[in-house]
Parts: sequence; C-alpha cells; structure tokens
Amino acid sequence: MIELANDTPATILCVDDEPSILKALQRLFLGHPCVLLLAESGETALTLMQQHTVEIIICDMRMPQMNGAEFLQQAAKLQPNAYRILMTGYADLASTIAAVNIGRIQRYIQKPWDNAELLAAVDEGLDYHRLLQANRQLTVQVEQQNAQLKQLNQSLEEQVQQRTRQLRQSLQQLKSLVAQRESENDAILQLLYNIISINPRLSGDYARRVSQTCGDLARALGLSAEQQQLISNAGLYSEVGKLGFTSALLDKPFHALGTSDHRLYRFHPQLAEEIMAPAQHLQPMVELILHQYEHYNGTGVPDALSEQNIPLGSRILAVARDFWGLMFKRLSENVHTHEEAIAWLKRQQGSVYDPKLIGIMEKLLQQHQLDKPSVDDVQGVTLDLLQPGMQLSHNLYNRNQMLLLPKGHVLTQQSLDKLREYQTKHKTVLRLQLESAAKAKSANA
Repeated sequence: MIELANDTPATILCVDDEPSILKALQRLFLGHPCVLLLAESGETALTLMQQHTVEIIICDMRMPQMNGAEFLQQAAKLQPNAYRILMTGYADLASTIAAVNIGRIQRYIQKPWDNAELLAAVDEGLDYHRLLQANRQLTVQVEQQNAQLKQLNQSLEEQVQQRTRQLRQSLQQLKSLVAQRESENDAILQLLYNIISINPRLSGDYARRVSQTCGDLARALGLSAEQQQLISNAGLYSEVGKLGFTSALLDKPFHALGTSDHRLYRFHPQLAEEIMAPAQHLQPMVELILHQYEHYNGTGVPDALSEQNIPLGSRILAVARDFWGLMFKRLSENVHTHEEAIAWLKRQQGSVYDPKLIGIMEKLLQQHQLDKPSVDDVQGVTLDLLQPGMQLSHNLYNRNQMLLLPKGHVLTQQSLDKLREYQTKHKTVLRLQLESAAKAKSANA
C-alpha cells in the first residue's frame, strides 16, 4: 500500500520530458492513496520540491538541459531523505554510474518498466521512510524516558555534577602541566601523590602501604619489574579520584556510610579515570585503578568482570587496599591485627577476592613481609655532607610524608640551597639516601 504510517498518503514526484510517460505513470498510481506530482523538466521538479515534501522521486535519465543525474544531485541536497529511483530507456553504463555516484540513487529501473517491479520499488522506498519515522518516534520515546530517569535520579545527579565541576577545575590544571611536561611522567606522579598526601581527609601513609603491598604481591607472582612498578603505582594513586568527593563523604570511614553513599564512594575510580585522562602514558595504570572494585564472582563495578577477566593488577589492588583498610579502621570500627585482617579477607575469597592472592598474602605474613615500614625512614646523610652531582637512592619525604625529591634525582647547587632553606624554615633535619653513602663521605674527606 502506497502510504506512510498513520494512513498518511505518500507524495511521489515523477520527472520525465515525455508527457506520454508522465500520463502512463499517472495511470499506474491511479487508485492508490498517494499525492502525485508531475514535472516535465528538472527545473520544474526542483521548484515543486521547494514547495512540497517528497517521499519518492521517479526520474528519467535522458532529459534536455538537465539530465536525471544532474537533477538527482540537486534533489539530494534539497531533500536528502527522498527515495530516488532512476529510469532509463537505453543501456548506457556510464550514465547509470554517473547517476549512482552523483545523484545517489537507491534503485535503477530500465524502460519499458514492469508495473509490478516499479510498484515494488516504490513500496521499498516507503518502507525506508516508515523506518525513518519509527526511528524518530523511538528517539522521542527514549528522550522522554531519559528525562524521567533524570528526574528520578536528580539528587544523585546534582552531587555527581558538583564533583564533576570540582574535577574539571583540577583537570584543567593537570592538562596545563601535561602540555608543558608531557615526557616527565615521574613529575606528574609525584604531584598526584603530594595532592593525596596533603589532603587532610586522605592519607599518604595509607597510600604508600597499599602501594608497597601491591608491589610485594606482584613480585611474589614473578611478574616483571615493569609490571611490579605499574601495579605498585596503581596502589599508590588508587584514591586520587576521591579528590572530587565532598567533605561530607570523606569525613566518614567506609563502614559508617549508608547504602546510597556506598554507591557514590565506589564511583571514585571513574573520577580518577577522568582526572588522568589527559596523561595518555598513564592509561595502563588508570585501567587497574578503574577496575579495583570488580568482584571475583562478577558482582562488582563498573563492568561486572569476573575471575581472570579482571585485570591482575586490579585484583592485587583490591586485596592490598582492603587489607590496609582494615588496619586503618576504614572497613570496620574494630582494630585488626594482621592475622585478623587476613582472616577477614579469606572469608570473602572466591566471591570478592582472588583466592590465589589471599594465599600469597598469608605467606607474606608468615615471612613478616607485611611488617616492613612503608616510608623510607632509614638513616641517611645530612645536608652538610652532600655535594652537587650526588644521586638519591630513595625518595625524600618530609615529616608530613609529602615527597620533596624523587629517587634518582641528581643533586644540584640549586636543589641543595632549597633543601637548606626548607630545613631552616621548618626547623627540621633532612637525611638523604644516596646511591653510595661512601661517595658523600669521600667527597668531604
């Protein structure tokens, strides 16, 4: 039936320079519920298209002044959704190819035409328009449903938008830094650590303990040095997304949060992904942070991954994070010993945690590997024994566990002057670990 959805008659435009052909087409569509427009030239047809919305165009190829391909090219610009059918009475391959390429026709029918074939082609074109109509209606329906969903989640959305605005401000600052020092990966990581450490509601000590345990687990699994460092870094920066949280959400430990706040809390890995999006070289680490709340049985977030589908670094991070979460009273109001924390994790192995990793944690505990200090607090060399050119073998932290100089930094006169100024200002004594302490002593002999 030649009509659109809701019994709306279709508009068909027939273009041919021969009046007899137009009359034959008029007879063909007589009795069909459609609006028929007739034009003896391309110019007349274009004028009609400026006045009417056309669903189907049936056009002859050979016409004087403007042939079918030229007309259909302009018709496609005027009404791109019109279904274009080309009719020609001679086998001209070049003209047909031109019509396809220039006029963007959908069907080609040779004269003399078969009425049934032509009507079938018209019905095919109308099916195309019915599909467009259905898609538009579906789009409207989806938009209405989305609007309802937004209303139902308005409270949650407002909180997310507020945090997103805060994150975008931090993100702009990070983008500027990345644009200036794209190759200085360590500088970016040091900055992120200090932002976490200086935040009164987060903990640099906690971050470093999680990082160390992540590295221990990766090393026990026999992973490469590069993988160990990647997973250790994921542990160190696993909480960077919390910088976008409101103070009300950060003021309470996880165990004291309500159900709705639990869901918001587990959103911080996605916020971390947005914060670090400009730093493409950090994306392998970001991937591990993003999936840290996946559960071994597939019930976690954000993608409900299970078992080996969860990145190994994310599974390691989950175990280290929650082990130290128990130590820092984040997951429970009770104080846990190392043994009690392992037992707590073990009760959820196979559901939340990878059982193999829990077994390794037990071995690390038995070997007293979990008692190692998380800070580089071993004795070092004082500033009066240092000279330019010496290289640090450990990170240098202040008493607030903020990073002052990274491992591998080569001392300059400028950096030594700044360290002396820092000592005087903060009334403290800095001790630095060198690649060889003997070098510092020999330099002053």
